[in-house]
Amino acid sequence: MATDTLTGQTPLTHDQSATLFSRTMNLVAATAGVFALGAYVARDVSPGWSWVLYIVALAALLGLCAATQRSQQLAVGLLLGFGFLVGAATAPTIAYYANADPQTLWEAGGAVIRP
Repeated sequence: MATDTLTGQTPLTHDQSATLFSRTMNLVAATAGVFALGAYVARDVSPGWSWVLYIVALAALLGLCAATQRSQQLAVGLLLGFGFLVGAATAPTIAYYANADPQTLWEAGGAVIRP
């Protein structure tokens, strides 16, 4: 196999690329699910708490950047924690739109076009 002259690494094989893509999409799906869980759990949280939750989510994201080189389990845990916290921070906004105009949420979530 040829070595990349810029990075000094050999490119991934087709099977390795497929495995990496599969693992990445599984993490994306899990994070989206945990986001939804966080939004559901925090649906009655006051809007003022959103700022606190966003700041804690940012801290989890910065921790995730540091943890990626040290521990895969810690990095995945922080990724899922980040998803939950962002979901919880977004919950008051989602709850507002659910009460004011539920169709807006359907349009945003499902890309439904109004007639």
